[in-house]
Amino acid sequence: MRAKESNVMSFLAWATSGLLLVFALYTAGVLYATRPIAEFSVAKAASFADSYGALTSLFAGLGFIGLLATIFLQREELKLNRQELEETRKEIAAQSKTLKRQRFEGVFYRMIELYKTNLKELSIRRFGIEAERLEGINALSYLIDRFNNEWNEKDLNDFPADSKMQVAFTHALVRCARSVFVRQVRYVETLNSILELIENETESDEQVHIHWQILASQLTAYEITYLFYQSLITPDFSLLREMLSRSQAFRSRVEMLRVPDSHRKAWELLYHLQLPLRRAQYKSPMDQDQIKGAKREIRQIRRHIRDAKKRRRVQDETVESQLDADMQA
Repeated sequence: MRAKESNVMSFLAWATSGLLLVFALYTAGVLYATRPIAEFSVAKAASFADSYGALTSLFAGLGFIGLLATIFLQREELKLNRQELEETRKEIAAQSKTLKRQRFEGVFYRMIELYKTNLKELSIRRFGIEAERLEGINALSYLIDRFNNEWNEKDLNDFPADSKMQVAFTHALVRCARSVFVRQVRYVETLNSILELIENETESDEQVHIHWQILASQLTAYEITYLFYQSLITPDFSLLREMLSRSQAFRSRVEMLRVPDSHRKAWELLYHLQLPLRRAQYKSPMDQDQIKGAKREIRQIRRHIRDAKKRRRVQDETVESQLDADMQA
């Protein structure tokens, strides 16, 4: 700031000196051109003063040009200031966005760790055996097996075609699931909090699906099956149902679950969201001719192995016979 003030004062000093020098040279030139001066009078003085009119007009024009130049320079300076402010605003917004994303990522992964901890601490009593408790994945596996056994006793396998029967089937399924799948509050609510975090803190659908995919990679088939039935019997788990139906990572996992198609259709009937049907097995990327050729190669390899074992057994028997003959000799 002081350097700028010093530059301005220096410019004003040089400009003032230049103007005084011009006036002095002009006066000296006029006096030299009109020498000798014969008399001093008011008329002569007025004529001498009028001779400065052209010089005054010149400096007035230069002053107007300087004023225009000043206005132009001020406009350019204001434009540069606006650009600097806009760049500063963008930098601050980018830094804020980066900090927000870093904070979200940190909270997201800490909540996943908390979810895993809650899963390990999940504990239930085995039905009919008060002293025995099951924890973690074993507890979820037990609940799923118990539900499957109780549902199989109802002998309701296929989803009905009649709409009224579909409602009755869905009602029976929900009642059976509620009697078995006790809501583990800390475990389920932690997952629901993760979904709310993804919903509220991400800025695009792409980021939502990316974090859904990360979450899907952390869950086992038992967990997804348990969460499927929790989303069936708990109406306020809308974010969980949306993830199961929209996330391609979760849809691929749901395809491989041992959840009957009739249960998936009942889930769709209740919440009007579509789930993929159960995929019985993985499809081979090889065509039928390649599969047949591979099977022939496998049979040949097995035959070679059997022949090699047979030859080895014959050789061993021959060696043993020779050793017995040598010992008897």
